[in-house]
Amino acid sequence: MIDDIELETEPWLIEGMVCPWLTLLSGQPKHGKTILAGHIATALINNQPLMGKKVKPGEHRIAWMGYDGGWKTEIGDRLKSKANNKIATYAPIRTIDENLWREFAFELKKDGTTLFILDHLYGMAGTIGLNDANNFALLANLLRPIYEEHKIPVLVLAQAGKGEFSNGRAAHSVALEGEARCLLRLYEKRSHGYRKLDISSNTNGEERIAIRLTPEQIEIKETKEKAPREVKGRETIEVAKNLLSNQLVKDELNSWSGAGRALAKLGYSRNPSAGRSMAIRLREQGFLKEEAGKIVKGESLLSMSA
Repeated sequence: MIDDIELETEPWLIEGMVCPWLTLLSGQPKHGKTILAGHIATALINNQPLMGKKVKPGEHRIAWMGYDGGWKTEIGDRLKSKANNKIATYAPIRTIDENLWREFAFELKKDGTTLFILDHLYGMAGTIGLNDANNFALLANLLRPIYEEHKIPVLVLAQAGKGEFSNGRAAHSVALEGEARCLLRLYEKRSHGYRKLDISSNTNGEERIAIRLTPEQIEIKETKEKAPREVKGRETIEVAKNLLSNQLVKDELNSWSGAGRALAKLGYSRNPSAGRSMAIRLREQGFLKEEAGKIVKGESLLSMSA
């Protein structure tokens, strides 16, 4: 009976961005997939928010398997100072032997792995053509025991389809995206370093962020998209007050992304991404702040209440 189905309550590793099952990160070469995966790994290891998104607290250990030449040196050079000896690198498995992959999944579990990063899917595929859905199903079946049986989330990196209009979607994406529970797409890399990151999942909807991505940091570009009408001055104060007092959105106020969703629900922004930018501006103006995992009154509002 449908009433007897247990709801999925497993918390996401990174709020709205890295799910407890299979997350697919795609983009064309040199768009920063490996760099973004590195930031995800170190955010978890150091229990630090990533782009304003909360991480699942705990003792995280990352397993990383790469297929490009020199990938271990690249990961070591970029992440050693932030990895705290909690990123284990594994030699690439270049076979579709199901027993070998099951042994690997068991090894990950034994080592206390909390996230497995596969960089990248087409290296794993080798000579298998992924334009055949049946061939992709073979690879998916090798990864599934990791996140379904052993409950270790998997982040898979994949090359995007060719062409300027692919918008970072993975090549042969129908089967790929159907298997993943959360999609991250990097595209439109500009000369000034910014590129677009689309985040999409059934649970959290869609979000688009412009970011400048370097091995050292991720810089979020303030969106130029404005709310249906610009709010200023005294009205800005009322927006902050209504956000904090409205019972319809109180459960959203546990992060800046959640505050963005709340502002969109209340009609102050066109979408959650624009709402998050508005929430950040309210924070900068002192009307909001984060305290003990909640968005609460900032110093400016507190002084008005005194």
